[in-house]
Amino acid sequence: MAQIRVLPDTVINLISAGEVVERPASVVKELIENALDAGATEITVELEEGGRKSIVVRDNGMGMNRHDLLLSVQRHATSKISSSTDLSSLSTLGFRGEALPSIAAVSHFTILTSGGDDGFRMRMDGGVLRDVSPAARTRGTTVTAAGLFYNQPARRRFLRTQSTELSWAEKYITGSALGRGEISFRLLHNGKELFHLPAGQSISERLRSRYGLPQDSRYVKSEGESGGTSVTLIWFPDNRWNRKTHQYILVNGRMVYAGMVAGPIDAALSGPAGYPLLFCSVSVPADEVDVNVHPQKREVRFRKPSSIRGAVEAALGELPSARKSGMTLASGTIGSIGIPRSGTDRRIYTEDLFNAALSVQAPAAVDASRAQQEFPIVQIGKSYLVTSTDKGIVLIDQHAAHERILFETVLNSMNSDSGSGQQKLLLPEHIMLDAPEREQLDDYRAVLNRSGFEFHIDGETLILTAVPPGTFHGIGALREILRSLQDPENEDMPVREKVAAAAACAGAVKFGDPLSPVETRHLIDQLFSTSDPFHCPHGRPTLIEISFDELGEKFGR
Repeated sequence: MAQIRVLPDTVINLISAGEVVERPASVVKELIENALDAGATEITVELEEGGRKSIVVRDNGMGMNRHDLLLSVQRHATSKISSSTDLSSLSTLGFRGEALPSIAAVSHFTILTSGGDDGFRMRMDGGVLRDVSPAARTRGTTVTAAGLFYNQPARRRFLRTQSTELSWAEKYITGSALGRGEISFRLLHNGKELFHLPAGQSISERLRSRYGLPQDSRYVKSEGESGGTSVTLIWFPDNRWNRKTHQYILVNGRMVYAGMVAGPIDAALSGPAGYPLLFCSVSVPADEVDVNVHPQKREVRFRKPSSIRGAVEAALGELPSARKSGMTLASGTIGSIGIPRSGTDRRIYTEDLFNAALSVQAPAAVDASRAQQEFPIVQIGKSYLVTSTDKGIVLIDQHAAHERILFETVLNSMNSDSGSGQQKLLLPEHIMLDAPEREQLDDYRAVLNRSGFEFHIDGETLILTAVPPGTFHGIGALREILRSLQDPENEDMPVREKVAAAAACAGAVKFGDPLSPVETRHLIDQLFSTSDPFHCPHGRPTLIEISFDELGEKFGR
């Protein structure tokens, strides 16, 4: 066994930096937090090559004198807390004193700062101080981090494409701007201004400006309160994307992931049509939320979960009031627009067109008289099919069974010479894409076309016109494929099987989807025509058989 030793400071700094700095967006996040804590009213971010080459953040905050400048790059040196009790009621975004030394440890690092009188410039390379000298600057601070991970080639190789890294940075800058409407934010990339959000805009104005939406774009706003916690929710029902990239949840002005908040919102407002553009602000007493639970401060822990749930549910409960303005919401009906609910599936069609679409997209029709012949099949709980054999009772998981059928249908389509197995959609389905998703679809377009998907991209909008035969939820299937292709756990899986399994999972009937007797019979016929009718593509059982002998034992016979 190797001898235990204390690591040198250079290694400790790199390890610590790895916890704080994951990608260029991590640097942008930390530097914006510092600027906000310094009282800045104007923040400009300049990126080159998505931040891979250079990251510059300028602000007009309070700046630093020479003494504070030197201390700022010392690990755990901070002006924001002084004792452990301060951690229980934080009012600042930063507090650990790790950001600047972590960034400096993995980049060519420069700070130019002034408190309004004298200015100073500090240069560091890989955490090593090179120079501190007088320099001219108006009040505020400019931080430059160039060549991120230049001294960690393995980490640098894991950075994604320029557009992907840029999209992560855009996400955080936008979230910060939504939380601070009194502050001006600008983002430039490779010398070109991508957006400018001037101070004084409302949340809806910022979202419209940021995403280039018309001024008359529809949006819904609601509020809820419970136990001292308040929630403000703003969302645009007509603007949806494949992923939640364009949804922003802020807790006390800090953009975080909070499943307790996101879960109910997703269930109420999202579906196969995608995730809407959305902003959710949660205001909770500082001593009732713990932000010191994640190295990058992107998760929080609530001390009174019931208050959070209550406030979110109250905000969602207010949404029906927006019907007065003609908004399309996640449940109920508005005018001639019906929104059927089937599990988590929600589609928006006129009633006649929806019924027509269902008849076209249902499993292929068979002779209805067969449903009354042989052994009966009953759907229970809109989730399971129950039938019998000479030896016992058979329970079939309708989703897992349909998964197996679709999996083999898609694979057969890809492996055939024609690759023509398609089911045209009566109504094309639309979803908005961000840059990484468009790149990914271009990369896999050929295999997706051969699997039965037919689509084209118009600007940021994907228009889906055909799906593999038997697929119930087209956009949901395509979204699931994109997620599967990005999942590192599936890296070793052949692309064709990955696409087929993801399409099958999302396109299959769901728990809660009603099936007619004809459809249940046809599903079982198809299942037992597959190569492995007993397992779904993920290895789970499609059916369970309980013998009459076992039933007799259960009843004490």
